[in-house]
Amino acid sequence: MTLCPQDLAVLRDILRQYDQARVFGLRATGAAGRTSDVDLAITAPDMSSSAWHDFCEALECAPIIDELDIVREEDVVEERLREAMQRDEVVMYQSGDGESRTEP
Repeated sequence: MTLCPQDLAVLRDILRQYDQARVFGLRATGAAGRTSDVDLAITAPDMSSSAWHDFCEALECAPIIDELDIVREEDVVEERLREAMQRDEVVMYQSGDGESRTEP
């Protein structure tokens, strides 16, 4: 996964309050270019619409270099997107782990 350490630290800090966060797409596969966005899949089945809005706003305002594309796993209906998320995913954070983790 190609994220600079500072961006990764900022994202992990924001993501700690949710069930699971995964990177998928080009960043997860290592094929990302300099201008590639970061595709984030968030698992938060009990999050209200208001809390989701606040969460997305916090990510959009976060001091990171890369552009984010955020999807809530529970809301994904397009099968191709769901398959891509599962095929390419790299777990950034899993609640209950004690701390965030990433795959190389």
